[in-house]
Amino acid sequence: MAKNPRPSPPADRLVPEGARFEGRVVSRGQAAIDGEVIGPVETGGPLLVGPEARIDGSLRVDSLELAGRVDGDVLARKAATLSEGATLRGTLKSPRVRVAEGAHLDGPCRIGPANEDGESGAESP
Repeated sequence: MAKNPRPSPPADRLVPEGARFEGRVVSRGQAAIDGEVIGPVETGGPLLVGPEARIDGSLRVDSLELAGRVDGDVLARKAATLSEGATLRGTLKSPRVRVAEGAHLDGPCRIGPANEDGESGAESP
């Protein structure tokens, strides 16, 4: 008899709606931000940015599901999704990108496989 697969753990709510955090945010697994962050965010798993969330800083994540606003450069090592109503102002680098109708991307976008450093696409000298 086959075992049921384990459900994925719920995202850690790092900054709840209505809260503000200033400084570097680091998480090893799946994480969610629903409030305001001033500073860089790094996760070793997926990052969910809620519709009321605002991040002023760079993101370095495994994958990104953006419904709120980010002002900063984003590196998503596996994939990035900008949902309807999302706004990203900065450079987006990821091997897979999905931008829904009604989402806003204000900046360059590099789509391609990540190199050894986790950076997406080839850099120009």
